[in-house]
Amino acid sequence: MTDEVSFDTEWQDGDGIAGAELAATFASLRIRVHDDVVTRLLDRRAKTVRDFAYVPLYPLAEWLVANWWFLAYEFDNPDKDADPDFARRHALRTNTDGYAFPGLVVVPSGGRTHVSWGGEPSPWTKIDFLARGQASVSGNAFREACADFIDGVGRRLLAFGIHDTFLQDEWAAIRGADEDEVSFCQTAAGLGWDPYELDDQERQQVSEVADKLGPLRGEAVPVLDTSNPLKECSTIISSLEAAKATSLELGHLGAVIRRREASHGPPWDRGYDLARQLRAHLALDGEPIPTMASLARALDVDPRALQRATRPLPTLEGLRLVDGVVSGEDANVSFGLQARGAHGRRFLFCRALAEALASDGDALITQGRTERQRSNRAFAAEFLAPSSGLQERVSHPVVGGDEVGELAEEFGVSTMVIKHQLENQGIALVAEALSATSAVDPLGHRGWVP
Repeated sequence: MTDEVSFDTEWQDGDGIAGAELAATFASLRIRVHDDVVTRLLDRRAKTVRDFAYVPLYPLAEWLVANWWFLAYEFDNPDKDADPDFARRHALRTNTDGYAFPGLVVVPSGGRTHVSWGGEPSPWTKIDFLARGQASVSGNAFREACADFIDGVGRRLLAFGIHDTFLQDEWAAIRGADEDEVSFCQTAAGLGWDPYELDDQERQQVSEVADKLGPLRGEAVPVLDTSNPLKECSTIISSLEAAKATSLELGHLGAVIRRREASHGPPWDRGYDLARQLRAHLALDGEPIPTMASLARALDVDPRALQRATRPLPTLEGLRLVDGVVSGEDANVSFGLQARGAHGRRFLFCRALAEALASDGDALITQGRTERQRSNRAFAAEFLAPSSGLQERVSHPVVGGDEVGELAEEFGVSTMVIKHQLENQGIALVAEALSATSAVDPLGHRGWVP
């Protein structure tokens, strides 16, 4: 396998191109993600198919620099799916100066970055990009590849005597940021705010958000209501305190915590692995646990204590994208959850249980699409609807809606959880999903996210 991400370039003669920085950086460009060539294209004028585009590199470098902090630290959530500003910050096609660039979309989720690309025509240039795909790459590897590319464009500008461009000035500021400024920029970008365009009041809010949240910043910032982030921070902190009124004794699960193995794979695989470890520890095999009573028996906890621990926490009602809080260390763990129906309540508790097993101290359950939230969703899906149990019950490669409904009833989960478990675990395809793209969307989200 090749390097995770690479920008392969060769300088070309830019005579006749308007704009000094565009002419100086005219080149052939091939973008690769793993072994996929993102820039594979059909040139309708030349009637050829090739792996590289002839473009000025300045627009691409400028887009990377202008959105550097967003591409590294602005994570996704459901509210951003239809947000044109989020798309502008994460989609290359919004800054091409009319040249033919592929439809590259970049969205971070923590330690990894999701890169997707689609075959899009460029009618003015008569270039059709043919490649379509998505991949998860190391966030550090992505940023290093981008930094090398930007540095190369910067050297080319200097070689042509070009100074003081937006690209050069902004990149110098980013490269020169000290530790405190980097931390500030992470929080600001996480809120969707450009750290270099904030007024004094907004800068103060960013600093207070980081101070209030402490270690929770990474999971909280991506789901805060940016119209009043400080209020939401206060609600999160008060919810954690309110949750401590009740606790669940889980010391007997400590063996799972001590025994869990570090996983460096995708976040959903980490969640699946932890769920299987817990099921093995509890000798559940593929057995359904479809009710709160059966869940209490499986975990060997008092059913009344579990009911108390999973009662809706009123203070959370003011948080649209925060579904729960977890607080505690060692044996006693406190949970605070949003109100849900029977199936949703158990699923939400199991997401929180994943955090109790895998995390130290306080944690959040949110609708964000960070690695941590993807992992606890995967844990809940595998713990409540184990792939081993589904495999025993499904004998055909394609299942219909009725069978999905029966499985959902037996395991006590939503039909959506069953559908995604069947498809993502490679057990079977769901008939009504065959014509849909349920497993991948343009931003590279896995379809199992409930």
